Amino acid sequence: MNRRRFDAERGVSTVVDVTLALLLISASVAVVGTYLATASDEQTSSATGPDQTVAARSHGDIDGRSAARTTEVLSTSTITVTYSLEDVRDEDTFSEPIITNAHTYTRTDHGSALGLVADAAVTNHQLGGEPVLAYGDEYEDAVDWAIRHALLGADREFYIVAEWEPYDGAGINGTATAGERPPPTADVSSTTTTVASGFSAVDESKIEANWLEADDWWDGWIDEMADEHPKINDSSDVPGLEGSDNKSYAASGTVIGDEIVHGLFPPESSQYALEDQGIRRSLKVYHYQSIVETIGDFSFRSADTHRPLARSQARADEANRKVLVGQEGGYDVTDADALAAWIAANIPRAFADEFDEIDAHYDGDERDERKAELVAGAVATEDVTITIQTWDE
Repeated sequence: MNRRRFDAERGVSTVVDVTLALLLISASVAVVGTYLATASDEQTSSATGPDQTVAARSHGDIDGRSAARTTEVLSTSTITVTYSLEDVRDEDTFSEPIITNAHTYTRTDHGSALGLVADAAVTNHQLGGEPVLAYGDEYEDAVDWAIRHALLGADREFYIVAEWEPYDGAGINGTATAGERPPPTADVSSTTTTVASGFSAVDESKIEANWLEADDWWDGWIDEMADEHPKINDSSDVPGLEGSDNKSYAASGTVIGDEIVHGLFPPESSQYALEDQGIRRSLKVYHYQSIVETIGDFSFRSADTHRPLARSQARADEANRKVLVGQEGGYDVTDADALAAWIAANIPRAFADEFDEIDAHYDGDERDERKAELVAGAVATEDVTITIQTWDE
């Protein structure tokens, strides 16, 4: 298996601006197919570069370079996608925009093929197997269709899997595919690359520091909450946080969750969207409402009359904080009433086997340090991992 990172251009639309597509593929389709069918092995070897390594899934140099060739082409070929947003109108948490016209539910997106399949994986983000956005599958199908047509004329079949997983074993994740699964008897070559997800990287040192200083972190958190919620005085007022492990999960879950919220709801663009009178506002409010309802313990108050989602009182930074920590600022790891708590509850499940192994061999500070290092090293919010398989027809 070859592995390489491409900084492929991602789609220009945001994660909430995608759904069932009617795709317009440029004249470069024919060029792509011709290149894949005729490019020499020597050219491909040069294109893949010296930083790629070959793994067991590649069956010989020629097959390995074939998959690498496809990856190279898909990372640099731009496709254009025109699509409709009509399906979102069926969702209970979606409200029609104030201002509409004939093009309200039509959008155009463009970018590299790998960038768009990475976007599709992020658009398909789900929590515990439950999709957040109703139109993720439709957008995935549209990107699949576009890539199939971009590879017309190629002499090999392909299958692409894009996976966004903020940390190993995360219950919040997203996947998209394109092409057909290879048959069991196929002689498959494979490459793996990463494409930017649109999220910033999480500071590993901050995760470790919060984990190892969880008691102090929690005291600071409680003080901050008490400023707005006088009934919260100490951790005894927050169920589910007895013991140092749970506080460490909460401390690290907050760091990870903060970066995910920031990636899903970029503050500046989200603020502009919430102040809009058209479809951008309706889609943004829908996304906010849908993610908290997927978490399952609260929903925002009326987006028409109450901040932070009301247009006249829009506060994206406040809305983001509520997604992260909950409607009233509470923090219950047991009930998982917001994203940070949801992640905190997911961490011991995601790393159960590794934690058991550490517990069996270490205790005290060394035990805590190894767990903190494990979790911090497993976080990769910034990447979508893309595996491309090719084989003869």
